[in-house]
Amino acid sequence: MLLSTPVAVFGAFGVLWLRRAVLSAFYPAYMVQIDNDVYSQIGLVMLIGLAAKNAILIVEFAKEEYEKGKPLVDAALEGARLRLRPILMTSFAFILGCVPLWTASGAGSVPAKSWAQL
Repeated sequence: MLLSTPVAVFGAFGVLWLRRAVLSAFYPAYMVQIDNDVYSQIGLVMLIGLAAKNAILIVEFAKEEYEKGKPLVDAALEGARLRLRPILMTSFAFILGCVPLWTASGAGSVPAKSWAQL
């Protein structure tokens, strides 16, 4: 349960680094940096919350199965199997809910750096 949160955070930093690596193929190196804006910070907080909630629920379901008499490994696998669909549904709903933030171009959007700003 404690291991899921650091793995999720490292994954988020890995995606931010991958985004930087992909953008550096199209822009000069001095224009590309790892974003640490409000959106990535909110995303990290949400990711930590989702990872912790999912881990707690998997452990809870596995504990129920273990108390019913199943072996420990089978109970853990059953708990993970029972929680996979709700975890995927929650994750995809969150990702699709963030699409308007990624594609925003109005007053609340983060402007892309342009040559004129340099």
